[in-house]
Amino acid sequence: MRKIAILLFLLFTMPKAENEYEPVPFLDVFDGIFLNSGKTFIYNYGLNSAFMVAGTYFIVQTDVDWEWRQFAYNNKPVVYAGMPAVMSGALVPVILPLSLYGIGRSQEDFKLQTAGIAAAQSVIISTTLTTGIKAFTSRQEPHIWGDDRQYREEDFSRDFKFGFLERIPFDGWPSGHTSAAWAMAATLTEFYPDNIPLAVGLYGYAIYMGLGVSTTIHWLSDGWAGAFFGYAIGKTVAGHFTQKESKYSFIVLPDRFMIARSF
Repeated sequence: MRKIAILLFLLFTMPKAENEYEPVPFLDVFDGIFLNSGKTFIYNYGLNSAFMVAGTYFIVQTDVDWEWRQFAYNNKPVVYAGMPAVMSGALVPVILPLSLYGIGRSQEDFKLQTAGIAAAQSVIISTTLTTGIKAFTSRQEPHIWGDDRQYREEDFSRDFKFGFLERIPFDGWPSGHTSAAWAMAATLTEFYPDNIPLAVGLYGYAIYMGLGVSTTIHWLSDGWAGAFFGYAIGKTVAGHFTQKESKYSFIVLPDRFMIARSF
């Protein structure tokens, strides 16, 4: 009985055959999500967080935010050019990760599945954290576009209401649209670092997103902050999913114990 028990143990702990396909579980999207959320703030020794705050202060205090807002407000073609960013910014962060994961499942491509899951986690973290930060910074939107379009002569780019839920945390600092776009770009380029066209496309879209929303629903500094924050999120999440960790297993044999290491 002892030998049978040992054989059964070995049977169930042995690596599966290489030709046996098991898709990456989609619930892996939550793997390490809390730790990655925290690491985002200290990514790059905290320099990304410092740049997003310091850069915002500089852009606001030098009146760049206000001048850019007035330029966009007075030039409707600029607003129209930015409108697709608002629309796509709500759809792409959902469609792209799910598409990558779905294609990876259909092609039995583990790397593509994991890339889709990592991109999805970066979007979840980005959306959650930027919404949380907005709830505490409560910045007034620039009122450039749509039903909220307002003519203003006095600079209100400094109108932050620090606290909790002083304003509804939809628009504001930092830009969630921009953060999500940069997070996906940083994540996916880590999975495919040699794919130059992919990097150009993803980061080109991310730059357009930051500029596009700054002519419609956000201040320019909102996009600045979202870019640095999203990049930190993407790099952090990608590092979690791409790092190669050694796996150890404990095996009991009739005459000894063994620790096996797989790579």
